[in-house]
Amino acid sequence: MILEFTAAKIAEIAFGGMIEGGAGKLTEIAIEKVNLLRQKIWNKLRGNPDAERAIKAVEQGSKSELVQVTEYLQACMVKEPAFAEEIQIMAKEIQISNTQDNSRTQTFQDNEKVYYAEKVDAQDVQFGDRINPG
Repeated sequence: MILEFTAAKIAEIAFGGMIEGGAGKLTEIAIEKVNLLRQKIWNKLRGNPDAERAIKAVEQGSKSELVQVTEYLQACMVKEPAFAEEIQIMAKEIQISNTQDNSRTQTFQDNEKVYYAEKVDAQDVQFGDRINPG
């Protein structure tokens, strides 16, 4: 199976939220999957002191160490294609689950009201409103 996720993209998905100061706009489902992906990477790199140090630095917000984590991850992906495929699939699932949830709700606003439209299915859209205080 050929997937488009490189080690750099996977490392960004797994650890990027830590550098940016949190999960950002990830959905709850995506956050759970990110945690699983991060743990999978941790387990694979465990035992390599330099990789462990780099991951710990990234978890503390070091953007420069993300390059090191990417290099260690790339080496593991080349050495173990089954591991590479597994984490690529996990990364793709995270991207899909986050994209799907973000596309569910749209906001429309006029002068006094904010309207929320949630896509339920292709033929049914529900509207709700909230009065925007002053």
